Amino acid sequence: MTKFKFSILLILFSLSLMYSQHKIRETFSEKFVPFVEIYSEKGDLIGITDIKGVISSDLEDKIRTSKTTNLSFVNSLYVTTALSIEEYNNTQIISLNKVSIELREVVITKPKIYKYLKLKGYFRSLQINEDRPHYFIDGIAEIYISLKSGKAKLKIISNRSFENKSVKQLSKTFFFMVAGVPTFNKFSNFENLNAEYNIKTVNNLQTNILDQETSLKKGTIATENNKSNLQLEIISQSKPKIMKALGMETDYNNYTINSIYENNEVKKINLENIIYYKEMRSYNIKRKKNDKFQKVEATHEFFLIEKENVNELGTKQFDNFYYFKRPSKFEENYWEKVDNPYFQSLPKSIEKYIEENLMLIEK
Repeated sequence: MTKFKFSILLILFSLSLMYSQHKIRETFSEKFVPFVEIYSEKGDLIGITDIKGVISSDLEDKIRTSKTTNLSFVNSLYVTTALSIEEYNNTQIISLNKVSIELREVVITKPKIYKYLKLKGYFRSLQINEDRPHYFIDGIAEIYISLKSGKAKLKIISNRSFENKSVKQLSKTFFFMVAGVPTFNKFSNFENLNAEYNIKTVNNLQTNILDQETSLKKGTIATENNKSNLQLEIISQSKPKIMKALGMETDYNNYTINSIYENNEVKKINLENIIYYKEMRSYNIKRKKNDKFQKVEATHEFFLIEKENVNELGTKQFDNFYYFKRPSKFEENYWEKVDNPYFQSLPKSIEKYIEENLMLIEK
C-alpha cells in the first residue's frame, strides 16, 4: 500500500510540473524575462511570453499540442537557449544567460547645424505564415533620419531574399507581405513614450511603463552598465486592433518592440543613442468574409554598425520600409561579420528550415 501511495504521489508531482505554468528568469537573478520568443525545432514561432516572463496557459497548450521535440528561447539580451521537451516539462523555471557586452564608445562630433542622422546597420526579417517560415530577408541598410522633421529614408545596400514557394498566400492576386527593414516606432523615443504612457520609476535600475487609462503594466526600461533596454507591448491579444480595407480583414493582435540604447539615462532614450531595435508582430487575416483566418507572424531586427551626422543624403534613390526586395544583391558574406555586440545567429531550427525549404531569389 505504501509503495502504491508513493507511486501515485510521484505521478501527481510529475503531472503538476508538466501542466503548471513555466516562467523564464535571468540566471543568478530574481529578474524574470519578458517577451521571450519560443520556437519549435521546425523553425515555427509557437508564441511569446508575457511581460512578467510567464508562459501563459494558452501558450502551454500550444506547446503541448505542437508535438515538438525541442524548444528554442529567444530574447535579444540573452543567449539563445534550446531545451528538449523532456527538459522543458521537468523545469519549472527556465534560466537564460545574459549576453556579455563590452562596447566601445561611439562618439559623434557635431557641427553647429546638421540635417540628418545616418544609421548604417545589418537588418533581418522573418515572416511566418501558418507556423511555417514564408519569407526571410537580411542585408545592410542605411537609414537617414531628418533631425528637423524626424522622417526617415531608407537605402538597402546589400540583401539576400528567400521565399518558401510551398506556402500559399491569401489568393493568387492578393499578397500579404511585411518582411523587410523596419521603421523605428515613435515610442523608441522617450518624449513620445512619456506623452502616451505613465512612466513610473521603481529604482535606479528599472522603470515601469503603465497604460494611462488602466494603469496596467505595458513595458519596462531597464538600465545597467551604461545601457538602457526598452521593452514595450503596444498591441496585445486582450486588446487587438481590427482593420478592414480593400475587402480584407486583419486582426492585429500583437505588436511588441525591444530596443537597446547606449546610455543609462531614461530621458535620453532616442534614435541618436539606439544600437539595436526589434519588433514582433502577429496578425490573423482573411480575404473574404467566409474565409478562414490565416495566421501571420513577423519579426524585424536592426543591428547598428555605424552612425554619423551628415548634411547630405548619400543617394537619390530610396527603398520602402517593410518591403521584400527582389532579387538578392550582395558581393560578400556580410551576415558572417556583423559588428554589433547584441548580434546572435538565428536559432538553429530556423536556419535549418530556411536552408532546406526556402529558395534564394536571384532574378
